[in-house]
Amino acid sequence: MSSPRASSFPSRRTRCTTSAARSDKGSSSPARWTPAPCSTFSPGARSGRTRAAGRRPMQHSHEALDRPGGLSGGHLLSPLRHREFRVLWAGMAVSLLGDGIFLIAIAWESYTLWNAPAALSIVGIGMAVPTVLFLLAGGIVSDRHDRRLVMMCADGIRALAVAVLAVLVLAGSLRFWELVALVAIYGVGTAFFTPAFEAVVPDLLPVEDLPAANSLDQFVRPIALRLAGPFLGGALVAGGAGLAFGVDAASFGASFLAVAAIRPRVPARDETNASALVAVKEGLHFIRKRVWLWGTLGSAAI
Repeated sequence: MSSPRASSFPSRRTRCTTSAARSDKGSSSPARWTPAPCSTFSPGARSGRTRAAGRRPMQHSHEALDRPGGLSGGHLLSPLRHREFRVLWAGMAVSLLGDGIFLIAIAWESYTLWNAPAALSIVGIGMAVPTVLFLLAGGIVSDRHDRRLVMMCADGIRALAVAVLAVLVLAGSLRFWELVALVAIYGVGTAFFTPAFEAVVPDLLPVEDLPAANSLDQFVRPIALRLAGPFLGGALVAGGAGLAFGVDAASFGASFLAVAAIRPRVPARDETNASALVAVKEGLHFIRKRVWLWGTLGSAAI
């Protein structure tokens, strides 16, 4: 970055850099030794940029990654310095533990109701299909409405579905088709919560802390969802699947309260009033232009 002491330089000057020179600032992509466009600017233009920098429009992590030079990653725990993110993440961690418990309880109950190899597959499909079908709708809703409200509604839907599941199991009246229907409702809630959560994080953190927040998520999520949660789930299922479902429902309550407690800055909204179909087309166009996303999406699908 050029020196801010503009008075030491002529009124107009030209600056040329290479992308490799910029890459030493923590770029997330490999340096490309190609010259960057030269820019000519004046102190007046620079002061205009300073005024514009005072405004903080809605910032997504991909926008920072797309900029030449990328992002400078901070310490892994640096996002936790911010109260809003810390509260949200505490609720999310509890919810992830509940999700891990849910995976064990749902497998146990599936085999209990229908002791067949296809039982767990049908339940898994019943949860995955609604998630996939409603995921695009969840993204559009989270872009056009209050993300806190979207997340709270999604947590409420999932908490209600799992609570009903717990009551039916404890009463001994749960039937297999009811199990599939309830996990489908659970999947719909997940489809709306996930994009809203991913979109609200940039509203809680400065842009330089977004890479650390992503790293923290990648570190904590598998521990809670694949290790600690299933361990607790096995212990709880030993006392009955109904108890495990009840604990999972309570974990969504913790997430609901955490989301209700945060106050993200209000992001800039799209004023074009584009239709949902146009928004989907724009999203697909965005993915098509960024080849590095293809492998990520492919591995996630597998």
